[in-house]
Amino acid sequence: MDTPFFYPAEDRDSIAYHQSAGMNGRLTDIRDIVPLIKFLVTDGWWITGQTIFANGGYTTR
Repeated sequence: MDTPFFYPAEDRDSIAYHQSAGMNGRLTDIRDIVPLIKFLVTDGWWITGQTIFANGGYTTR
């Protein structure tokens, strides 16, 4: 995720790699997550006990 904590922990090559592997050639931004959170606290209140990967299909696991 594109946060201030990401960049000090990574070097230029690894940042470029993660960006290229992400959807649309960029890292996940907090603005990508907000609609999901809004849904979960309103219409999605019935969803419980799930793991939702809001990562554009990219994971480092």
